[in-house]
Amino acid sequence: MLLTFQDRLRIPWRGGAKQITVDNVLPVFLLVSLQLLAALDFYCSLAVFIFIPLLLAYLRRFLGRVLPKTKFFCLWLFWSGVYLVVLFESTVPLSELLPEENIAFVVLMSLSFLCFYKSNQRAVLNHVSHAQYDSLANGDSATAILVSDREDSDESDGRLACQTCRKYVPPRTYHCKICATCVVKQDHHNVWLNCCIGRANHRLFLLGCFCSLLALWLFANLSLTSVCHPTPIFTLLGVTVMLPDDCSDIYFQYDIALCFTGAIYALLMSLIILICLLKQICLISRGLTGSEWQRGEHINRRNCLVNWKTFCLGQ
Repeated sequence: MLLTFQDRLRIPWRGGAKQITVDNVLPVFLLVSLQLLAALDFYCSLAVFIFIPLLLAYLRRFLGRVLPKTKFFCLWLFWSGVYLVVLFESTVPLSELLPEENIAFVVLMSLSFLCFYKSNQRAVLNHVSHAQYDSLANGDSATAILVSDREDSDESDGRLACQTCRKYVPPRTYHCKICATCVVKQDHHNVWLNCCIGRANHRLFLLGCFCSLLALWLFANLSLTSVCHPTPIFTLLGVTVMLPDDCSDIYFQYDIALCFTGAIYALLMSLIILICLLKQICLISRGLTGSEWQRGEHINRRNCLVNWKTFCLGQ
């Protein structure tokens, strides 16, 4: 029944109707529905923000088995950003904000979208091409010579070979079962971008995480100080930084409650991104990738400064 419904779910498009899969529609429906429900009262907010992490954790495990290349999480990330921008521009009392604050939020969110989009587009550059396969097989590349203790590779004549692809690969290359290809200097397969993070897009991914973290913090601060009673904390470069003081009456007006729950959702997202960023900083400082850490290769390659220089140069 589900397959029949999915096959009949199409939208008009130039050149023929486009089929819409359930995992493409479900993210925006769930996200908006849960946010509208959370704004009803305090107990609904509490239930929704406990339910969302559990739901995403379950779906990641379930879809990872039945539909590994799903776009559900990628679209959830995209619609979350769109929802926060629309909420900020339409519901947050902009009369309480400075024009510079509004511009800063839009610019940071736009940079986040751009970095994540470019990171997804450049993911294909991480894949070991057939030309590289042939070059390594012919012994044209000296970088393929090393002693490997990896479990997913064979060593033949000093060259590294992937057991799955049965091809020679460069050093620090790992096979991704989801992407079904070998990825150069793979860090991890990111379900939120639906691609592997490797040498070609690692820097863009890190920059996108940093910009999105700043955007989410700015959104949460501006939203909460607009709908709650703000109190000044300190002044930095002539700008007074304020934090919310009393949010006890936010549920008396629905649009104000939407701003509040949007800010809480932004803080929840920022917590996940912050953990990811801290993990990335630790691994880069030690000269390791996420795949190497998971495989037990916990050996510092160089000192911290050299590792960051190598990472910034994309080597």
